[in-house]
Amino acid sequence: MSRLRVGIDVGGTFTKAVAVCPSTRELRAHAAVPTTHAHDHGVAQGVADALRSLLTRVDGDSIELVAFSTTQAMNALLEGDVGRVGVVGLGEEPNLRPARKRTRVGAIGLAPDRKLETSHTFLDATGGVDGDTLDHALLAFAREGCRAVAVSAAFAVDDPDTEQFVSERAAAHGLPACAGHELSGAYGLETRTISAAINASILPVVEQTTMLVASALAEAGLDAPLLVLRGDGGAMSVGEFRRRPSFTIGSGPAAGVSAALHQLEIKDGIVVECGGTSSNVSVIKNGRPLLRTLRVMGRATCVRSIDSWVVGAAGGSMARVGRRRLEDIGPRSAHLAELPYACFATPEELADARLELRAPRAGDPADYAVICAAGGDFALTATCAANALGIADGAYSAGSRDTARLAFGPLAERLRTTVDEAATRVLDGAARRIADAAAEAAKQYALRDDVPLIALGGSGEVLVARVAELLGRPMVQTEHPEVLSSIGAALSLVRVELDRNGVSAVDVPALATEAEAACIAAGAAPASITVETAYDEADRILRAVATGAAALETGAVGAEPADDRRRLEAAADALELPPADLTLLAANDFYRVFSENGSGRVAVVDARAAIPVAEDARCVFAGEGTEFLDRLRVELREHTRELGVATMLPRVVLVSGSRILDLSDARRPEDVLTAAERALDVPGTTVAVLAR
Repeated sequence: MSRLRVGIDVGGTFTKAVAVCPSTRELRAHAAVPTTHAHDHGVAQGVADALRSLLTRVDGDSIELVAFSTTQAMNALLEGDVGRVGVVGLGEEPNLRPARKRTRVGAIGLAPDRKLETSHTFLDATGGVDGDTLDHALLAFAREGCRAVAVSAAFAVDDPDTEQFVSERAAAHGLPACAGHELSGAYGLETRTISAAINASILPVVEQTTMLVASALAEAGLDAPLLVLRGDGGAMSVGEFRRRPSFTIGSGPAAGVSAALHQLEIKDGIVVECGGTSSNVSVIKNGRPLLRTLRVMGRATCVRSIDSWVVGAAGGSMARVGRRRLEDIGPRSAHLAELPYACFATPEELADARLELRAPRAGDPADYAVICAAGGDFALTATCAANALGIADGAYSAGSRDTARLAFGPLAERLRTTVDEAATRVLDGAARRIADAAAEAAKQYALRDDVPLIALGGSGEVLVARVAELLGRPMVQTEHPEVLSSIGAALSLVRVELDRNGVSAVDVPALATEAEAACIAAGAAPASITVETAYDEADRILRAVATGAAALETGAVGAEPADDRRRLEAAADALELPPADLTLLAANDFYRVFSENGSGRVAVVDARAAIPVAEDARCVFAGEGTEFLDRLRVELREHTRELGVATMLPRVVLVSGSRILDLSDARRPEDVLTAAERALDVPGTTVAVLAR
């Protein structure tokens, strides 16, 4: 019996589950149910329903792993569905004043008209934190309605014990907590404070979701490990997801990009995934996606994710109507308005149809088009428009052209035009918003005009086809576009578990190293791997669980280990240079580092010829110990620019052991040097890349 993987993707409108064979990448079965936002069990109920439906088609005993991607964290921020967070700032003499200022972050803008409200207290941690004072502050947070706590201490990346103490005390008061050092090892107190507050705000809802999803798996009879897809394409365990849910921001686009890379093997493309509520636009260039550091309403965080444009227009987006013209499409969708699509109704249900303008939810403008008819109330959506025009025939989103045209009759009358023209305006209203994002992405990354759009999502076939026409670009038509993101999540994640009996806790490092190596052998990119260990002293059982993901690169899934020649060719291809122009600068058990004759462009290549780093560098060098730090100090001084009140550092990337550290968020040369000093704890050569 061949082993299968299950991929679950929780979108804004539908929750989809697939069973796929990892060796052949064949889709064996799939199921989709409406996402259960309003259910007492939240989105987890939809996960249970999708799994239950999927398991009627496959044998549960054949499932080796369940991969989970969710837009829950992103949606919570965009909708402002977060509670007040208490921020505990910590500092020591003589840095109390700046630490107090940088941990008082106030209201954090999440989206237009959506804010995360924070309460703030600051404690002098010189000589330790007084427990009674801390308890008093935590009780005050509870009285103010705080649902979680963020803990942020100056220099906690060097000594996290004080942050950890406060977090444990908050948990004892029933307040889930996030400490800044859990999210980043980089300096920048204000950035870590904002990141911790955002992460803490999502903790309560994610805690409930993880418990209910675990229950759903148990109810479905699945005894398989659950992994969660991160926004940067990496993997995390359920335990990590509970602690760092903000790292899943962007996991929706990451799943779509994974599918385009691993299932479709796209080298260059604009991935456009159109669901029911929103659309995501991402870029693949030279076989790799682009990553960025997440900014929330202009404020930097510690979260890395796929660079994507989220558009509030998709297949379920509702039309907004002015006095005699169409005002806009979205951002409210039929699903969020709890209305069925008109194109999926019967002619009898649409008898006596008339147009009403309503506010789908409290606080929304009362200009969304709703069709009131004999069979109830229905939404007029972009999908309905495609059906009315007859261009959805054979697509996943195909409904009834006749009923769609009946529904558009009242709107056409309001706009004093024909049904075809009214439907065209609605479809183009959604398509133009998506096209604007795709055009911006193409411009930002200098993509050629012949780079195609990759259509994903339930409404992707019809919406992206129109976007392609508007932009004059080709489109790649895919099979099963409605579940490709779930397939991408299932194919990309890797998990290895090792047990040892009759050993002691001193064997933890050795088993952790063995688990990491086994995870790499199973196909995970070295830099994506995290290892969690547990030791049962009573039974003397040591367990190490390594989780990771295949490199986000075309052909990475199933790739065999490459010889030195193939790795050199991969570097040359990534840098668009002849192999003869490259020099091997450094090598370890995980990577080869090639540079353009010792300077200029540089590529880092892993054992399967994937390229985690390809940069045009001002400087690249390798070394060990104090000599390496001295060289880095000199190069930083040479390439740092003082611009009035601001300091502009070069982007620094460190390659050390299996880890690749991107220090682009560092604000001071000292921060880079401290991170480099910690990296030198790993035996062997460290490489520094100072990018342009």
